[in-house]
Amino acid sequence: MNNELESARSVCHIFLGDIKQNRSINEADIEAVASNPLISKQYPNIILDDLIEQLKFDYFEIFQGEATQLINRDVKPWVNDVKADIDWELWNRYRSYIKIKDGSFPVDSLDDLTDRILDKCANPKMNGTWDRRGMVVGNVQSGKTANYIGLINKATDAGYKLIIIIAGVHNALRSQTQLRVDEGFIGRNTADLILRDRKNRVGVGDFIVNTEIYSYTSSDEKGDFNRGIAKRLSVPLGGNSPTVLVIKKNKSILENLILWLNQFTAKDSFGERKIHQVPVLVIDDEADNASVNSGTELDVRTINRLIRTLLNLFGQNTFIGYTATPFANLFIPSSWSEELETIIKGKRFKVGEDLFPRDFIINIPPPSNYIGAAQVFGFENEKTGEQFEGLDIIRSAEDQEPYFPKKINRENKDDLPDDVPESLNEAIQAFILTCAIRRLRGQGKKHNSMLVHVALRVAWIDRVAWLVNEILRDYKRQIKSGQGTLLSKLEELYLDDFLPTTEEVVANLAYNDPKIKSFEWGEIRKELINAVTKIEVRAVHGYKKTNGLEYHNIKELDYGEYENGLSIIAVGGNKLARGITLEGLSVSYYLRTTRMYDSLMQMGRWFGYRPGYVDLCRLYTTNDLIGWYRHITMATEEMREDFDEMAAKNMRPEDFQLKVRTHPGMLQITSVSKMKEHDKIQLSFSGEVKQTFEFDNIQESVNSNFKLLVDTLHKLGPAQAVNQSASLWGNIDSEVVIAFLDNYKLYNDRIRLDVIRDYIDKQNQSGLFKNWSVAIRLSSNKVVRSTKKGKKHILDGKPVVSIDLSFIDGRLTTAGVPFRDLEERDKELVTRGSSNAILDKASRIIDLNASTSTSEEEIKKIRKEKGTPLLILMPLDPRVSSRLSDNVPITGFGIVFPELDNEAKFEYAARPQKSDYEETLQESDDPDDKYE
Repeated sequence: MNNELESARSVCHIFLGDIKQNRSINEADIEAVASNPLISKQYPNIILDDLIEQLKFDYFEIFQGEATQLINRDVKPWVNDVKADIDWELWNRYRSYIKIKDGSFPVDSLDDLTDRILDKCANPKMNGTWDRRGMVVGNVQSGKTANYIGLINKATDAGYKLIIIIAGVHNALRSQTQLRVDEGFIGRNTADLILRDRKNRVGVGDFIVNTEIYSYTSSDEKGDFNRGIAKRLSVPLGGNSPTVLVIKKNKSILENLILWLNQFTAKDSFGERKIHQVPVLVIDDEADNASVNSGTELDVRTINRLIRTLLNLFGQNTFIGYTATPFANLFIPSSWSEELETIIKGKRFKVGEDLFPRDFIINIPPPSNYIGAAQVFGFENEKTGEQFEGLDIIRSAEDQEPYFPKKINRENKDDLPDDVPESLNEAIQAFILTCAIRRLRGQGKKHNSMLVHVALRVAWIDRVAWLVNEILRDYKRQIKSGQGTLLSKLEELYLDDFLPTTEEVVANLAYNDPKIKSFEWGEIRKELINAVTKIEVRAVHGYKKTNGLEYHNIKELDYGEYENGLSIIAVGGNKLARGITLEGLSVSYYLRTTRMYDSLMQMGRWFGYRPGYVDLCRLYTTNDLIGWYRHITMATEEMREDFDEMAAKNMRPEDFQLKVRTHPGMLQITSVSKMKEHDKIQLSFSGEVKQTFEFDNIQESVNSNFKLLVDTLHKLGPAQAVNQSASLWGNIDSEVVIAFLDNYKLYNDRIRLDVIRDYIDKQNQSGLFKNWSVAIRLSSNKVVRSTKKGKKHILDGKPVVSIDLSFIDGRLTTAGVPFRDLEERDKELVTRGSSNAILDKASRIIDLNASTSTSEEEIKKIRKEKGTPLLILMPLDPRVSSRLSDNVPITGFGIVFPELDNEAKFEYAARPQKSDYEETLQESDDPDDKYE
């Protein structure tokens, strides 16, 4: 039934595509095409209303915003001038292939985006020597591979002769990428073609074109570049047939490729050896990983040095880094040594320019059905108050100790677990339910994946995989026999978790997904046997031999082998955490963390597209990791907004580089490997807002901060403006604010109070920010209610906490304390509030001549003209925590800085911030991780 619906859907998309070439699609078009007798005759079992609903979703629910770009002024457009003269045969067959494979794929958006990117690449027909450097920024798991495969099709049509794709640091990712290139570009199975001389067509190979594409690499696991195979193939470089290589980001591979390419070089007019008349396009996938030089200008790290050397061999080259996390790439220095050389196997080579995207950066927004960090973890724009509450799909895994220690290091690395936490048992149960529900939703032949990631060491991966398999074996036995406690646990999990979560997700998705439906427990139970029988457990690591291992199912993940869908629980380390796409990923059990922004975001394998099952997805993880992701989401979204603002002003890549380097979020982006102890960041808080959104859950700290609040209010004297819920003071000396920051207790370092304090002091030295506005805001409400969707709070109906503020003004003797949707996180860390709990719009305009209807842009302008920073103090209700006294409010605060045109530069020594988990990042013994 499902296959017929999908097939009918694809056919309807072809018919509707013909209409769309002339005008926009409307609902009448969809109903007419779906009702065509040819459709019902060919697919007699489909339900017409289901087909119509799906087509309306495809055409009206999914949309994608415009890409934004920063361009060097030397980059001139050229594609439109030559478009009519190019035979776009490779692009047209790729477009046709995508339409047939997935009729809902936004191929028109891909066409526009790849045109825009190609237009920034150098015209391959251009004479002389040229070198173009760029970067394309997308979202994690948002379709970057499909984008650059579309690009290389168009680039080859336009005249590029050689395509080199550098596909991550693992064999599995390289092989996976080669398979995608085989299907979308070459049209042949390269493993069969190179190893067995068989020309088996795949993907676009079903469409006949005049251009034959040759590959020096294959989709075989050992199909990376090999000089012996390249010599045997003897394909002329730069001839009539374009060539492609998909290589691993690996020292020996890059060196062998450089040595092989060197035979095609000849001296140019400057006496340098170059490959002439072979325009090359180099795609660096995951460009933030291993490619960035974390050394110095002269002591260059290996991978960075070799990629630069590779590019420098060509007289005509375009280099594009694709990444979802461009932070490290924007720290690449613009200076480099023209004299720098390297020696490979006794031969001397010039290294060439560093990889900073000096010519263009293009930011691609995800489609509306993309599930990213903002959708998973929530996001609130501190500047605008714009809010996205995360979907209710995160579950706690705080019971990891003692089974999976937070630190796995040299002292305890051999203490392998004998059992697993209850949270992992529940996660496996959730995966079984998900597989069963997807079968009922007509997705029985779709892939299902679960990720288990608790450690990097192979011995740990091996043991955890064995334990998970034993649990799954027991679960299969209980489901098939109907004996044991599992069935009642699954029923309870379905009724108490899955049903209400589906209702909540449907109510809060940004789009309508017609495939999301709920079922009676009896229907679910009938599918459990078929669902659980298909599930298998695999250990994913670089060891190929099973000697000494407990668990022997280590076969690579090749979803293409399973026409009826693969259901897999993948237990692994770095190979799962970064790079490999897990098809149909629904349940993730993820414990390890690091504070490096780029690593954290790339580890988010749970981001992506979840058609028909986003409500079934679960992320089991720790509160610490959740907190970091929420913080990172805010900083990342802020920088994307900065990018769009700068793009609107026609600014250049180096302008954005400076903006990123001065963004306060860089305090956490700094990492051990990419920034040195002596490095300095020139920080700027101009136009920024900073506020507490996590608070200590320790009574001593709460008492101290509330005493600090009262002492600070006493220093201020009589309030200048008072109403029932707020008091305001003007012309307050900055020393009062600095003293407050010096004495405020904050367990975590998500807000660097020391840096903010030093920044204010630096501006004071230049006569700036000497006078402040200070305000306290309270609530006079008699009832406190939680605003968290779908959750009742124990404070409902109870009177709020009151505090005595008679010393401020006689009219404000007592006042209620706002609840602001706080919740208890854990015993040690904090009680958590909304990230915009303090500086809502009413707070940010409290000292300005503005109202809540004033636009954000105008508020920013008024604040700049006034030139006065603002400190907001806010006591918050403590009864959200079982560990705190009901009588002492939690003290929160926020700071609003006006924009400065001539602020004093503030240098901060960028000492890396290590977490308790950082050591595990260096502790992998997976041989596939050794790329330098």
